[in-house]
Amino acid sequence: MKGRRLGMREIPGGGSTAVRLRAGQGVRLVNTHGSQVVDTWCLATADSSEYLSVEQTRRMLFRLFAGAGDDLYSNRRNPLLKLEADTSAGRHDMLLACCDSWVYQFYGCAPGHANCRDNFLRALAELGMAAAVVPNPINFWMNVPVTDNSKLALEAPVSKPGDLIVLRALQDVVVVFSACPMDVTPVNGVDRTPRSVAYEILAQA
Repeated sequence: MKGRRLGMREIPGGGSTAVRLRAGQGVRLVNTHGSQVVDTWCLATADSSEYLSVEQTRRMLFRLFAGAGDDLYSNRRNPLLKLEADTSAGRHDMLLACCDSWVYQFYGCAPGHANCRDNFLRALAELGMAAAVVPNPINFWMNVPVTDNSKLALEAPVSKPGDLIVLRALQDVVVVFSACPMDVTPVNGVDRTPRSVAYEILAQA
């Protein structure tokens, strides 16, 4: 894991942030409490209509899920990020869409429930950016096992406190993290409680 550290910052449980990375820079994302899912997006700086595509990444890798050392591809099949390191068990969902106001309506929650879709749009707006679409994210540490070749489940993460990933920018990009606000299903732990995570930018070596 090369690169000089530039300082650790916190994302509160249910919150989000967007960070700009130049090609060669990295970002280290730490699952502080071990149980928090982080929905993650990436957009090309030069043209934000090019974004990280889990669909194209699965096609390029010929696997359902990415692992350490894999490139993560855009909707135009260009590599945007490398998943450079992963200290966890590697359970990261690339199948399900982010939570949104409609899913909480489906679950019977009160209007206005925090959600990853709004978090994505808000984080970009804070950088003065907008997105025409909300792509499907990579849901780091979200445990969605596939059984019997087709059945999916929502289970508690298998990650541990302090587990981390490192994403390395392969071109100039904006990365968006949402510490998922889900408090209905056990994806953020058996107590269904969103918690904070931390991140730090890694300079080029």
